[in-house]
Amino acid sequence: MKAFIDTSTLFKKYVNEEGSDDFDQLLKEVIEIIVSPVTWVEMNTIIERRFREKTLTKEHVLWLRKEIRRDFNYFGKILFNENLEKKCLEIIQRYQLKTLESLQLAAGSLAKPDIFITSDKTLYSQARKELKNVCFFDRSN
Repeated sequence: MKAFIDTSTLFKKYVNEEGSDDFDQLLKEVIEIIVSPVTWVEMNTIIERRFREKTLTKEHVLWLRKEIRRDFNYFGKILFNENLEKKCLEIIQRYQLKTLESLQLAAGSLAKPDIFITSDKTLYSQARKELKNVCFFDRSN
């Protein structure tokens, strides 16, 4: 199965939090993970925020960055180009989404995944109107 996974959900692959076990089960069925052009930046934002909140140690931060960077070599990536920009603008006009949510949905739409996975309630709601198979995981990061 080919899965587009938004950042907040993908982070569950690397930390133990609510929804991580269910997400790990789903990942067993996934043969290709596709991410948006902002996923790497957003992952690092989550890591830094959690470090400042003292929910991650410096050692865990270093491990996370190394592990995520290694995995990113194998993820399919939607590139930021004119097609993505056009799709994102269409989505912004159609739905009440913030910039990064619009970018995630546009990237997910262009990826033509078997499943679109998100932990954002608003994104989930709009993605269900745009895509065939959308899955929601509880957000806790």
